[in-house]
This record gives sequence, C-alpha cells and structure tokens, in this order.
Amino acid sequence: MSAVKVMSIIGMIFFPICLLLIAGFAESDVEAAAGWGVFASIYGIGYAITTFVKVKNVSA
Repeated sequence: MSAVKVMSIIGMIFFPICLLLIAGFAESDVEAAAGWGVFASIYGIGYAITTFVKVKNVSA
C-alpha cells in the first residue's frame, strides 16, 4: 500500500480520537487538551510533507 494511503487511513482514526480527547480535556485539564492538539498537529505536518513529496515525484 502507498504511504499516503496508509497515513490517510491512520489519520481518519487518529484525528477524531484527538478531537474527542481535546474536547473532553478542555474543561478539566487544559494542558492535556493542548498536548493532544500538538500530537494531531505533528501528525498533520508529517502527512503534509509525505503527500507533497509523493505528488512532486509523480508529476516529475
């Protein structure tokens, strides 16, 4: 399977879980909510870089 396809499937599971945890921790533990936001952001940056590299290689 392509790296982008695998990362997309993982993202479809990981991001909703992160959003639920962020919403759950927003009232009681703001630092935990921020931490889950950082996890989601780091994964999103990695996914964006991987997709950019794959698309650049396909169009070249």
